Amino acid sequence: MNKARIIAIPFAGGNKYSFNDIEKHIAKKVEWITLELPGRGGRFKENLLTNVNDMAEDLLQKMIPHILKEGPYSIYGHSLGTLLGYELTKRIREKGLKQPTCLFLTGRGAPGFERCSKKRSHLPKDEFWEEIDKIGGLPSDFFEHKALLDLYYPIMKSDFKAVEEYQYQEMENPFSIPIHVCMGEDEIGKEEDDKTPLPTMKAWQNETTSACTFELLKGDHFFILNHSKTIANKIYDAAIRDNVVVY
Repeated sequence: MNKARIIAIPFAGGNKYSFNDIEKHIAKKVEWITLELPGRGGRFKENLLTNVNDMAEDLLQKMIPHILKEGPYSIYGHSLGTLLGYELTKRIREKGLKQPTCLFLTGRGAPGFERCSKKRSHLPKDEFWEEIDKIGGLPSDFFEHKALLDLYYPIMKSDFKAVEEYQYQEMENPFSIPIHVCMGEDEIGKEEDDKTPLPTMKAWQNETTSACTFELLKGDHFFILNHSKTIANKIYDAAIRDNVVVY
């Protein structure tokens, strides 16, 4: 019998190695799969995508072989990955494929709300990296290496453009699977302060008729990097607890 699977979708600029610190804490009886968008990592030679819908269509083709295997699977996404996980699940349902047992989402409020009106993808390179530094998640010495900045700039810019231009389409029929949402305490606050209001986080409940749980952990947008074992345990527990295959 095939293992239960967790299919992970990284944040802006991420690749298939982005969740290594979380994956190493996942029980061996569960298979962890991190998807990778074009233009980075093993897909570096492919053209970058700048639209969430195009990204979701691309990742769906990578997901289908994992969906068709026997056994349940769940979806985990962080930041950009939450939007992609949401859009992927809509497409999976539309195509009549086996749905995930649950969604576990970190680092973003509900898809109908934009946290910040600031369009970072339109900024000149130096200003863009200043904004990325404010968000956190990258080591301070990263910004001292021009070659790295030049390499990652088009990747990050395309990912941010996709998020900033995302057009939310409300579902006529919400999902019928559980959604588990976790964010950093420092992310929550007033929208004008580039924060996520608590009601915006809790609006994920509108996207499902099933259970929707919410939790805050200490930290900023990349709180997951400081809570890798805790996040792994929570994802695993949710995947096992919600292990009911939906068609």
